[in-house]
Amino acid sequence: MTTQVAQLIQPTPGPFFATLTLYFIILAGIGWYAARNTHNLKDFFVLGGKAGAVVSGIAYFATQYSMSTFMGVPAVAYANGYAGLTISVPGLAFSMIIPALLVGRKLMQLSHRFGLLTMTDYLADRYDSRKLGVLHAVMMVAFLIGMIGAQTVGAGVIVHTFTGLPEWVGVVGMGIIVILYCMTGGMKGAMLTDVLQGGLMVTTAVVTFAVSVHAGGGLSEINAALLAKGEQFLSHPGAAGKYPWTAYVSMIVMWSFFTIGQPTLFTKFYAMRDYRTMFKAVILGTLGMLLAATMIEWSGVMGIVSLPGLTGKETDFIVPMLLQQNLNPYVAAILIAGIVSAGMSTIDALLVVATGGICRDIYQHGINPQATDEQVFRLSRIVTVLIGIAGIIVGIMKPASIFELIRFSFGGLGIWVAPVLLGMYWKRASLKAAFISVIIGEVLYVSTALWGQGLTFGFDPLIPTWTLTVVLMVVISLFDKPVDASVLERHFGKDAGSRPDTLPEPARA
Repeated sequence: MTTQVAQLIQPTPGPFFATLTLYFIILAGIGWYAARNTHNLKDFFVLGGKAGAVVSGIAYFATQYSMSTFMGVPAVAYANGYAGLTISVPGLAFSMIIPALLVGRKLMQLSHRFGLLTMTDYLADRYDSRKLGVLHAVMMVAFLIGMIGAQTVGAGVIVHTFTGLPEWVGVVGMGIIVILYCMTGGMKGAMLTDVLQGGLMVTTAVVTFAVSVHAGGGLSEINAALLAKGEQFLSHPGAAGKYPWTAYVSMIVMWSFFTIGQPTLFTKFYAMRDYRTMFKAVILGTLGMLLAATMIEWSGVMGIVSLPGLTGKETDFIVPMLLQQNLNPYVAAILIAGIVSAGMSTIDALLVVATGGICRDIYQHGINPQATDEQVFRLSRIVTVLIGIAGIIVGIMKPASIFELIRFSFGGLGIWVAPVLLGMYWKRASLKAAFISVIIGEVLYVSTALWGQGLTFGFDPLIPTWTLTVVLMVVISLFDKPVDASVLERHFGKDAGSRPDTLPEPARA
């Protein structure tokens, strides 16, 4: 850390700890309540398929908003200027709408009728292969641990900013809190805490924007100062030159279309009561995301003037320092809880999904098919702790910036959009094609993202590697036989299009 950053940080540990302690007590109470109403595997993973519109909508956008939104994204905007405002906002406008239109209704129907609990459940059922399910679960857990680690990194930065303590203290502290309420309350605990956290996140975003404008002397003065620094701060490709039109397109496509590959999306759809609930939740969640994302990204641009000279990973400090330096310590601590909420609301969803991947998809469907749901339910609480610890370790190691960690993991999960969409809309999509294409796609994506970004013509590595994955899957499917006719009837027959709100009571998991 530079001397300048150290000078800007003025720890206020008393108000910070007092406020956060009260906040965590409230979350613990919600977790206790959720635990009392979590009785079986289906309750733990998808809230029994009975979530309403308000809970679903707020929980969805709270999950989408992460530490990256409040810290990683403003850091990118700080480095690039107004070009950084395109990082997530255009894509977020469609991040609920596109998945809901393309896969939402079908997923709810299948979940209610056949008791699907995870994204892996869908893939294994559509391609009639538990081996494919295990492959997806293994890859999914690996990338989700990276995402969890990224959220804890943000907590470390916040704790250091407000207390002066080492960053690892915040990493470990946040990890333990989320582990505890997820271990006991599962998806109910996650979604109910998300409602509180989502409201606080929106408030934090709006106030941070107002503070950043005031600290910079007003919008006119800020724009004049940016122009004096260089016109590149006001237009694409940005001051750092990293956001030409190809990167702009990549951001839109990634945060909207490729959200379909995120396993947390599946659990949210599975948890919704019916199609009308989903429609209302999409509207509510989209409005919340657009408001908060626009405000917080803009704050990063404003920080160029009020917090000059930050470089590298130091830019992750922008939002907490803006609040710390310009507000009453107790007010700042309350709003900082909103940033902590962004990380916690994402971690809890990721923890539940990753736990499902190991306990249900790998253990129950791969290692021990004789295991009962009750046994898996008990195991899930142990696994939640282990995955949480793995995420904490990643956060302590901090192999990359928050945004880079999120972007890499998101892309790895995005490759699986190929077998999801082709499997949902094309009867010929075969098991062999899904296996071969995703393995090749993942190898190419990881290799390109780490060592070969110069080969992607300015686009995010996910876009060309996913395109190749689709081509491979189509070609192989044309030369291979489709899955069994009974499976196709289940997914494409006349009952497959039944409205979720006309289905019988959800099947037992």
